[in-house]
Amino acid sequence: MKPVVLLTPHHIASLKPRDREYAVDDPQCPGLRLRILPGGTTSWVIVKRIDGTPRRITLGKWPDLTPDAARAAFYAREATLAPNATVWETRPRTMDYATLSSHFMANRAKHFKPSSIGPFQAYLDAQLLPAFGNRPVGNLTPADIATWFHSYSRHRPGGANQALGHFTTILNWGKAEGHLPHDLPNPASPLRKNRSNARGRMLNFAQIRKLARVLDLVGDRHWLPAQAIRLCLLTGCRKGEILSLRWSDVKPTRLVLREAKTGPREVMLSAPAREAVAKLKARTGHRAFVFPSAKSTSGHLMSIAGSWSAIRTKAGLPPDIRLHDMRHTYASHAILAGESLPTTGKLLGHASPRTTERYAHLDGSALAKAADKVAKEIARMMAD
Repeated sequence: MKPVVLLTPHHIASLKPRDREYAVDDPQCPGLRLRILPGGTTSWVIVKRIDGTPRRITLGKWPDLTPDAARAAFYAREATLAPNATVWETRPRTMDYATLSSHFMANRAKHFKPSSIGPFQAYLDAQLLPAFGNRPVGNLTPADIATWFHSYSRHRPGGANQALGHFTTILNWGKAEGHLPHDLPNPASPLRKNRSNARGRMLNFAQIRKLARVLDLVGDRHWLPAQAIRLCLLTGCRKGEILSLRWSDVKPTRLVLREAKTGPREVMLSAPAREAVAKLKARTGHRAFVFPSAKSTSGHLMSIAGSWSAIRTKAGLPPDIRLHDMRHTYASHAILAGESLPTTGKLLGHASPRTTERYAHLDGSALAKAADKVAKEIARMMAD
């Protein structure tokens, strides 16, 4: 596969004129191109068919128009060229975005856990409400959304993707509940999200061994969080699913997760996981929660970030390894061990196979072993 080259200012400056004009596509904004003429003029263009006729629309010249500004101009221009662009001319009378968001969050509070509501509200407070709160929803245009989205994307492309998705979720809910006209177009629909890679990291064999040694030797202060980390690694469960476990949810061979992210599910316990649970039972079995906390209003540990940081440092793990990467590690090693994506997805409680694909990381040692194994097999066949 040909590597993707991003159109950064440094890369654009390195592009040289040729005998004939040529164009370079922007991988971050499909449909936007950089046109380089033999004389050295470089300009941003859109090439598309309008009413069946090929047209080239020039947005501006480089370096007068930066890559970020060109992308914002592209989406704003795309909105005016969209087949339903005239729909916005009617400007239907609607409630403002802040009122719609307030109705949405009140409804969401009835059906979602606080841990799901908090991050959503954070995006509203930090981004969506300051940008659109006092604007009638029917007056928002793709150009408005594009300007905000690309400004936010310069600093946090992943956060911009999340916030854009939340904008659409609220809009669609408003239409479904009758707060907005059912045929109101979504002004965010012409925008494409920023390209992103899976954030997760997989611990390799050596790192797992180092972590295991630290978990075995940890002192009383970090003992309970260390056992939570161990269970995350041995079961692939999320941190919240482990920390909120009740002893009534722990069966001889499985865990019964009643409030998992994708709904109730059961997690099978391997022999090492059962051994870890037995040690916890001896220490906290007289309490309702597996990981009790007298300081927490919930009755169980809510955060073990401090312990994780200390344990990670002592194990010599990179500082960007997250506790959630225990789940990535469990999934990736399941795939390395030969388990199929559907089976691994079942172990993790995924609703979609595409979610599981993000966990299929391969470290260098695993790839080397695989290459050696394949080469030996091919050599054997060649010798037969």
